[in-house]
Amino acid sequence: MKHRDSAFASTLTIKPLLLLVMSLALNALDLSRSAAEDWGAYRIVSASTPEFVLEAVGGVKEGAVVSIQKPTDAANQKWIVAVAEGSVRVAPANDPSLVLTAQKAGQKNGTLIVLEKDRADASQRWTLAKHDNGSYSLLAKHAPGQGLDHLGGKREVGAQIDLWTYTPNDIHLQWFIRSLAGSGVVAAKVDNVPNYEPPVIKPEEIQPGTTKQFTFSQSKIFPGTVRDVTVFIPAQYDGSKPACVYVKTDGFNSREKALMETMIATKEMPVTVGVFVRPGDLPAPMKGTAGRRNRDFEYDGISDNKVRFLIDELLPFIAKEYQLNLSTDGNDRCISGGSSGGIAAFTAAWHRPDAFSRVYAASGSWVAFRAGHEFPTMVRKFEAKPIRSFLTTATRDMENVAGDWFLLDQEMDKSLKFSGYDYQFRIIDGPHVAGYMENWQEAMAYLWRGWPERVKAGPSAPRAQEILIPGEEWQLVAEGFKSTRGPACNAAGEVFFADTSNNKLHRIGLDGKVNVFVDDASQAHCVTVGADGSVFTVSEKTDKLIRFDTSGKGSVVMDGILGHSILARPDGSLYVTSNGDKPNSPGTLWLIKDGKKTQVDTGIKFATGMAYRPDQWLLSVAEGHSKWVYSYQINDDGTLANKERFFHLHVADWDDDAGPESLCYSLEGRQFIATRSGIQISADDGPTQIILPVPDRSRVTGVAIGGPEKDTLFAFCMNKIWKRKILQHASGAFSPWTKVAPNKL
Repeated sequence: MKHRDSAFASTLTIKPLLLLVMSLALNALDLSRSAAEDWGAYRIVSASTPEFVLEAVGGVKEGAVVSIQKPTDAANQKWIVAVAEGSVRVAPANDPSLVLTAQKAGQKNGTLIVLEKDRADASQRWTLAKHDNGSYSLLAKHAPGQGLDHLGGKREVGAQIDLWTYTPNDIHLQWFIRSLAGSGVVAAKVDNVPNYEPPVIKPEEIQPGTTKQFTFSQSKIFPGTVRDVTVFIPAQYDGSKPACVYVKTDGFNSREKALMETMIATKEMPVTVGVFVRPGDLPAPMKGTAGRRNRDFEYDGISDNKVRFLIDELLPFIAKEYQLNLSTDGNDRCISGGSSGGIAAFTAAWHRPDAFSRVYAASGSWVAFRAGHEFPTMVRKFEAKPIRSFLTTATRDMENVAGDWFLLDQEMDKSLKFSGYDYQFRIIDGPHVAGYMENWQEAMAYLWRGWPERVKAGPSAPRAQEILIPGEEWQLVAEGFKSTRGPACNAAGEVFFADTSNNKLHRIGLDGKVNVFVDDASQAHCVTVGADGSVFTVSEKTDKLIRFDTSGKGSVVMDGILGHSILARPDGSLYVTSNGDKPNSPGTLWLIKDGKKTQVDTGIKFATGMAYRPDQWLLSVAEGHSKWVYSYQINDDGTLANKERFFHLHVADWDDDAGPESLCYSLEGRQFIATRSGIQISADDGPTQIILPVPDRSRVTGVAIGGPEKDTLFAFCMNKIWKRKILQHASGAFSPWTKVAPNKL
């Protein structure tokens, strides 16, 4: 996991400053707070004479005149920029009680700038205007038409700093705000990872490899596209064992070839075949017009299309065409790129860490082209994956309708830290994709360190750590079914479920083995377990609600009800969801009590699974064709009130809905929801906090908690069943009333 290192300025230092300056220029931040917030120390550099920095002449003291000087480590050249009442205050780092002030609140050209005690006067406050060169103008709050000026841009110590009429193109009123990290780079370092120094190597030890170029036009995933591909084969490759693989999404760069040759010679990289691939284009069928550029579609889209293209089409083609023995193990493969190529690299590893576990992304486009801006949130919510990454962004990175790369790249930084990933992050002083080649060698050394040790997943986010047990992974319980649905647990921890296509009910015993419970399930679609251990089923094909005793003997409880899901209550009553006998019929909720059925709600867009909280007064009902789970208050007579479309689920960008199916609650009050993206675990106030995909990334259609200690989570995925131990326990109709505490955010 990544931590800040004393040798470098904290990312936390520069990020809020840039949030601040963006906000003041672009309304990106709420400045309504009354108290000042200090973000850290900076040099303020004259844009017209960048060899000079702002300083308080004679030291930090009241009345000191502000001028410029050659940079030193002196305290009078270190400044804090802080939000204060809708503007900023600029103060010496070692005495924040003093601030930059227009002397005597003057408003004329030539008014001197001095240090005075902070009185929160308008003459002591500034707003910031951003320029394309990365600099900022400091505009006087009490005189908005004037700004902080380096008089005439004089290249001499002691040049006058004063107020002057502001024009956007006047470089004398432009200032760079530099982190005190030096060199314009702010870096966050990983534990025990020293500053990178390339090993010393003699030129003759570096063996030149060979390259092959071809055009690939055989894709079925991206049909009709053509793209240029270059393959680098290192001199050390002999085919006796699988070679590692490095994929570059942005095509061939001869500098990377030379660097790979060097790092293979120093053994910082294993013997690695390089694959440099361009994005595809669909050529126009006639001359004189543009083709269809596929870069945004292939790279900024966050589906698994790109990684499938690489591992199912391109890499097998290369292995066959050039008779190469390429590793298919993600631990032996690295992928990189810049901008859209950067997000494409991370997306490939995100979907298939078994195919790529090492990622270098420069100025990654985690912006709103094709839902890339959702990545930071996904990183926080999904269980951490075995991915090691090296990310960079730039202080003057791109900004357009899709977002601000500099800010969103920092969101990725914070998200990866939040979820405990193994990574490093660099902020480079420069434009979009600045420093890609300059950081390449360090990135590779970091990404490949310790190889062939496997990249491991981090501990996941704090809320996930309340659910998951370290070292307890998913295990396959059984497979070979056709349609596993509607599971439920009994008081002993046995789990029952329907295999709808085979018309059977099964039971997972306390020994973990799956056995047939009922050989003819009367087309049951879902099961629930009553307080007395009886198993109840409903069917979408027959109109019968059936009760099975503990021996598996069945009896009809009610005719005339088509049901999708069923839920037993402690008082012996049942809830049933149905969706009519016609396509697109509204979902309806029924109460079955004392031999009667009563409609208690309708209008849900395909009503699926149900669960009630352990305190037994709130009912959840999933809406299968949306991203919602409804919440109802349960009245004493079983009727429902205070309906809300309440629980908000994650929907993958390539899906039209979350596809929620079955639900269950833990005794501790956490709600588990089977969805297309895996098991989503919601907070009591509605949002999804945790997402647990299963190993083969299948849609989860059923979820239950059971097992001998009632602490085993089961995921039902049509043909397979998975399980893992967790820090939660099963609840059901057999459970006593249990208090529920609010979840942490």
